[in-house]
Amino acid sequence: MSSLFSRSSSSSAVILPGNRFFTRTIALETADANAEVSLAMEALSPFPAEHMLMGFVVSADGKQALAYAAHRRRFTTEESFAWPDHCQVIPEFLALCGQRPEKAGVLIHVGDERLTALAWADTGALPVATMSVNRDETQLDALAAEIIERAGLPDETNVRTLNDPIQAELTESQLTLHCGKDAPYILNKSQLDQADIRDADFLAERRKKEQFNHLLWNGARVAMLVLVISLLLEIGAGFITWRANALGASTESRRPLIQEIESAQALSARITDLSTQSPMPLEMLSLANQQRPATVDFQRMNCKTNNAIEIEARTSNASDITTFERAIKELPEVISVASRDIRARDTLTTFTFVITFKPEALRAAQRKK
Repeated sequence: MSSLFSRSSSSSAVILPGNRFFTRTIALETADANAEVSLAMEALSPFPAEHMLMGFVVSADGKQALAYAAHRRRFTTEESFAWPDHCQVIPEFLALCGQRPEKAGVLIHVGDERLTALAWADTGALPVATMSVNRDETQLDALAAEIIERAGLPDETNVRTLNDPIQAELTESQLTLHCGKDAPYILNKSQLDQADIRDADFLAERRKKEQFNHLLWNGARVAMLVLVISLLLEIGAGFITWRANALGASTESRRPLIQEIESAQALSARITDLSTQSPMPLEMLSLANQQRPATVDFQRMNCKTNNAIEIEARTSNASDITTFERAIKELPEVISVASRDIRARDTLTTFTFVITFKPEALRAAQRKK
């Protein structure tokens, strides 16, 4: 028994018999393919547009459209209601449109019930003529001769046959139609409604449902993600609490040892401070004394900070003050020398030096000794 229509194995498309449609290849002059195809098909059809089930596909360059239409009575009410809402409803010959020969030629698909023929001219991506007949009505050679004549092609035009089943695969972005392993015919998402033969109102309503279902699905995914994240956070918080309690108990049990370690560290830090930051007045005085001229006598020394001393001195030769100051400045351990309170009395001159040393260099020089 002949099937009323076939459905692809993935239930992505309803493949209708091609012999229920008449087809026309239309040259497009504008970018509005819908309007041009509708006007052309209304002019060609003896029936009002509302009595027709119509669809079309557009070539990749946008210069051609293959339109197809059938009267609603060609399909019974039972057939129409059997078409799933989520599937594309298209004629079977679309699956062969991707296998255009390199030049003018004819392709015939030998199905279980029908022979489907497509003819291409030298130019144009879409076939210029299509035919579909029951296998018991026409022989293969007769069908080839008839479509060659209808397309206006030479008698010696090459004819190719295919016996593989027609299949369709629908993804979120496209519908792929193929017959065998040769080049498939692909309808992208924007072309699916154009290719479907059902009413524009039905297709618009289906788009709304798809968009609503897509929003629901995305909402469910977000909700599920939030639940998973919340669960992970809850598990993480529980683990952190357990770990904190365990660490707290461990710390509490080791508190005496910690206090001993803290006391030892404090003592070590104090010793380090005393060894690195305590003043070294004798070392600073010794370095200054090494540069002292013979005429200079130190009267008093005051350690101002841990790296600076104040020296009060006197000399019988005032010029030695400058010599003394220059000699101290040249020491690598000295940062600066400031002189003040220079006073001359009788044969003696008194003065005060404030000498600032580099602590690291000072200690290094002391260690070398």
